[in-house]
Amino acid sequence: MWLSVICLIPLGGCVTAGFSAVSGVASVGSAYFDYKTMEKTEPVVVSPDVVSYSEMVQAHAADELERLGQPCPRDSVLADCSGLARMILDYGRMRDQVRSVQPD
Repeated sequence: MWLSVICLIPLGGCVTAGFSAVSGVASVGSAYFDYKTMEKTEPVVVSPDVVSYSEMVQAHAADELERLGQPCPRDSVLADCSGLARMILDYGRMRDQVRSVQPD
């Protein structure tokens, strides 16, 4: 009887290690399958909502933008140019880019 108990103790340790190894291989296989599945799907593009402004606010902003003067280049400041006008134009371009990736 004692001999059978002594023989089972090492087997218990081997079984746990064996199951751990099998579980690890299964996890790697599952991760590979997930990778291959993700490779075939369309990418998800997340974009922020574009705030809408009334026509009256847009017209008023356009008048203010004209009073700012010509926009400065992106990398330097020249006489009689407006850094704020440059930033506003870049912001408008960014809004157009965000709109282009949003679903119709």
